Amino acid sequence: MKTYHIIEKYSEIDYGKHIHAFDKIDGSNFRAEWDRKLSKKSRFTMGFKKFGTRNEIISKNNPFVEAVGIFENKYAEDLDQIFKDNKTFRGIDRITVYGEFYGMNSFAGIHDWKESHDVVMFDLFLYKKGFLSPVEFIKIFSKFDIPIVRYKGLLTEDYIESVKESNLNEGIVYKGVENGKVFMGKIKTNEWLEKVKEKLGIEEMLKY
Repeated sequence: MKTYHIIEKYSEIDYGKHIHAFDKIDGSNFRAEWDRKLSKKSRFTMGFKKFGTRNEIISKNNPFVEAVGIFENKYAEDLDQIFKDNKTFRGIDRITVYGEFYGMNSFAGIHDWKESHDVVMFDLFLYKKGFLSPVEFIKIFSKFDIPIVRYKGLLTEDYIESVKESNLNEGIVYKGVENGKVFMGKIKTNEWLEKVKEKLGIEEMLKY
């Protein structure tokens, strides 16, 4: 099951490129792997058996097991059907689905385990093919609970500054396609970065 990479801060090399900017949800990375053979073998799993956070497989004793139940109830059955029927996924044996696990008071990967949580799907990796393009992702999954598309157009310095000064919860993740491959970057709001500095320290803030 492919681990989701750390998305780097926006870069000047992306200036002038066409992007889709998605709302950045403040939570923790969650992943689930769909397997075509498993889907055919057992209708109870709906093709999903492996689940993880960014860095580890989720066990029964892991608090993030809550995310597994949310994902299964919210996405698994519909995704299984789409992966089997939609021509975009024809011939793809395994697909890793990525989501953000969060609650009302989640912040910088820290959660209040007494409150309710949710999972929002934000990306897919197709085995031996790569990440699904943002255009395809929106087209196929617009009826699902996915991050809001905040902007579509060229990445410019003005747009970056507008995000920094905005009242978005955390910021945005932008994605585009160049030479057949998906590229991406992130822009954090100044307000969110100040909150990190205040609560976690300047060293932690500088990581973003």
